[in-house]
Amino acid sequence: MQILEDMGVQEHEPRVINQMLEFTYSHVTNIIDDAKIYAAHAEKSSIDTEDIKLAIECRTDQSFTSPPPRDFLMDVARQKNQTPLPMIKPYSGPRLPPDRYCLTAPNYRLKSFQKEVSSSEEQDDDNDDDDDDVNDSGTV
Repeated sequence: MQILEDMGVQEHEPRVINQMLEFTYSHVTNIIDDAKIYAAHAEKSSIDTEDIKLAIECRTDQSFTSPPPRDFLMDVARQKNQTPLPMIKPYSGPRLPPDRYCLTAPNYRLKSFQKEVSSSEEQDDDNDDDDDDVNDSGTV
């Protein structure tokens, strides 16, 4: 609670304390684990302050990054904004990228329903035509 008061926090939810404790525990545990690895690599029997300092330095470089200075961001934005945007072409309808980037072209072919007729089927069809003259009763 003293940390929050020192930072000027007047009100907070009770869960904030538990979240801070959980974060602190996991961060300290990770630093000690890293320090153990560094001590083992240096063939030491126990960890010392140098191992802890190295672990903190490495964790800080990996975990916590500060944003770039505001002046730097302003310079980058100014340089980027100096390039004018391309003019919008007068066109009515939906504005699509060039055809090579669109998926609007047909990517299929329709299959024909017409069957290829073999020579034996043609003969059967010719015989069927003769039978058409006869009705169901067998009379012409």
